[in-house]
Amino acid sequence: ILRPGRPNQLVYIPLPDPASRLQILKAVLRKSPVAEDVNMEFLAEVLKGFSGADITEICQRAAKLAIRDSIEKDIQRQREREASGAMEDDDMEVDPVPEITKAYFEEAMRHARRSVSDQDIRKYEMFA
Repeated sequence: ILRPGRPNQLVYIPLPDPASRLQILKAVLRKSPVAEDVNMEFLAEVLKGFSGADITEICQRAAKLAIRDSIEKDIQRQREREASGAMEDDDMEVDPVPEITKAYFEEAMRHARRSVSDQDIRKYEMFA
């Protein structure tokens, strides 16, 4: 990323390395219920070439997928209860907090795109 500075200097900020990507993942997901099947170290390696904003977008997309899926399951359970004539106040079933599983990250990655191309990186590295 090139950002103009106060004295109109361009400062090159390289894309995050694996350790930085892992820290970005941990920071973005710190308040999110991530499933145990998610290997953050592997995810950080897979996200090579992605900026911090790109990684944040992938995490947010995975979280939204988990929430949507949870809502759809809740609606389905509600319809099944109505069809069977069960009481709505059935406290036997607890609504689980949706976890962000490996599958949600895989789905989010299918729609992911890098905001900085390899050609852009080579061009920016010439300034460094």
